[in-house]
Amino acid sequence: MKKFLLALVIVFLANLGCKKLDKSDGGLCACSPVYEPTLVLVVKNAAGADMLNPATTGHFENNNIQLYYVEGGTQKKLNFYVRIPFSYGNDKFNYYQLHSSDIIRQSATNNKEIYLKLGSNEPMKVSLELATDPKFEIKKLLLGNKEATAEQGSVKSYVQNMFYFNL
Repeated sequence: MKKFLLALVIVFLANLGCKKLDKSDGGLCACSPVYEPTLVLVVKNAAGADMLNPATTGHFENNNIQLYYVEGGTQKKLNFYVRIPFSYGNDKFNYYQLHSSDIIRQSATNNKEIYLKLGSNEPMKVSLELATDPKFEIKKLLLGNKEATAEQGSVKSYVQNMFYFNL
């Protein structure tokens, strides 16, 4: 009987420990992985070549890309990574992409001025217009004074907040 009660208590505590207190977002298990909304950016030159692809002449390597905001006169780095082309089912996406969750987080919470510097080009101010529903969806992205084009094809169904920017 003691073993049965002990097992019952353990199951009860595990069930309690894995529940979210706020069920407004669907009530998933608190042990579930956290999804952070991410900005995905494809950078092309005037001829349409992928400027993050190492095979492209004049491409931008990770160490030649700076993503930052300025606070108190000092630059604070934001995290990003460059993802290689991918395929999903029958869809093949042939561009390298710059991914960053920090851009959306800083824009939504701290409202900082964010800058993207590609190689020796002048830094471009990154401006986001976020939707209220669904939350953290980017409605409009400006880099400097140019508007980036949002993905409208089939990739949009499985990669949110993807934009194309032509230098």
